[in-house]
Amino acid sequence: MPLEQVQRVAGAAEAETADLVAATLIARARAAQAGWGALEVGERVRVLAGLPGVLLHNIDRIAAAIVAENGKPRAEALAHEVVPAIAVARHHLDVAVRTLGPSRITSPTAPYRSAVRTHRPYGAVVAIAPWNLPFLIPFSQVLPALIAGNSVVLKPSELTPRVAELLVELITDCGLPEGVLQLAAGDGSLGAALVRARPDKVLFTGSVATGQRVMAAAARFPIPVGLELGGVDAAIVLADADLEFTTSAVAWGATFNGGQACCSIERVLVHTDLFEAFRARLEDKLRRVDTRVDLAPAIDDRQREIWRQHVRAARECGLEVRGGDELPGRKITPALISGDDVTASTVWLEETFGPVVAIAPFDTDEQAVALHNDTEYGLTASVFSADVNRARALAGRLHAGSVAVNDVAATMYSTPEYPWGGVGRSGFGRSHGVDALLDAAWVQVIDTPRGPAFGPKRPWWYPYAPELEDAMRALAAAIAEPRLGTRLRGYGRAGHQLLTMLSRTPKL
Repeated sequence: MPLEQVQRVAGAAEAETADLVAATLIARARAAQAGWGALEVGERVRVLAGLPGVLLHNIDRIAAAIVAENGKPRAEALAHEVVPAIAVARHHLDVAVRTLGPSRITSPTAPYRSAVRTHRPYGAVVAIAPWNLPFLIPFSQVLPALIAGNSVVLKPSELTPRVAELLVELITDCGLPEGVLQLAAGDGSLGAALVRARPDKVLFTGSVATGQRVMAAAARFPIPVGLELGGVDAAIVLADADLEFTTSAVAWGATFNGGQACCSIERVLVHTDLFEAFRARLEDKLRRVDTRVDLAPAIDDRQREIWRQHVRAARECGLEVRGGDELPGRKITPALISGDDVTASTVWLEETFGPVVAIAPFDTDEQAVALHNDTEYGLTASVFSADVNRARALAGRLHAGSVAVNDVAATMYSTPEYPWGGVGRSGFGRSHGVDALLDAAWVQVIDTPRGPAFGPKRPWWYPYAPELEDAMRALAAAIAEPRLGTRLRGYGRAGHQLLTMLSRTPKL
């Protein structure tokens, strides 16, 4: 048999195995979800109430697992993942009942009816997580879905399976029923098979290219998806920004986790009056980053090659590259890239996902906004200025889901009350905040009569009476009226017209 035919047969067998595993996981999740989803949200919260304490008790164990598989500094494992996960758990458990519990709806156009708005779980949810924050990102996907009454199949990156295994263990040990949270360990073929197994919702965090494939696969059925994809975070530095504070913020924001975060600062826009001093000071601080202790390595050789290609491309097109030198252990020295054509370069337009940052000047706020928004991404941004009101106004003009004033926007992911997510190629849907809980459920409205179970037949049922058109015009005028008192009187007149029609005996 020719080699290419052998490879096709092997690939088909592998896909068939993945489909079988995925189908089994989804079937088990769906069976377990029936009982879990039938519980009131308060009952689910009580089951998971001990989770913050469980995470605290295992804080060093979790951090050690992250360091062992991901390679980031221990300080980052604690500060960027474990502590925020505890905060996320506390927030969701505290607000879940009032966020997802039933609420009553009234309408002046239907005073004889009363409705209740409820939140229903989707069912079996698949969460596909990346390797760069191997504990916090899947935790932020899984927990709101569970609280909302879904079962979850977690498919972590094949590069960090042990961290995900620990996550599932710790949440399950709180008392989750069997099958409500399952781990699907495998590569991308298993993730694709899980989508083909037709879960009730898919949550994906990762690259744009893979996110597009997930969305296309889910659209066949269709299955709702939540996508948190890439970004090319820009820091906008106005002329009155504090030089020392802002260069320290950018140096950290561009290199933490080895720059391997969708919210890393990859572009810096600096006002012309401050540009030369800022570039020199930032270069000095990047050069002084302790690459042995504080800088995380590339997760694998493929990621390191992307860094190498982007730095090489910058040099080849004549840009000035400070740093970017190869180091042992899949590291490079932090790179600062500038030059006349930097805004047309690969490092400016595409996500490097490494300790590489490009810098360009601007003259006016309008130019800064235009440079920032000239991208298909829209995840995070930062604005630095002594005038906070001016910075806030500028932030409101940026095409980004989260904008920080005088801070690095990446830190907002550690604030559980803040909704997190992007627009454009950065995806849609939100994690964190009450939005994460609301995104984990669909809304059902149940409408019931206020009075007797069965009242008179409605005047707008068949046959249509001539008076109906007059009553509808009166109701339309009442609804459109801006003054509340006049509007209420209009409702009364329209209601009276409709009531007089109830004396008629409908033929149908």
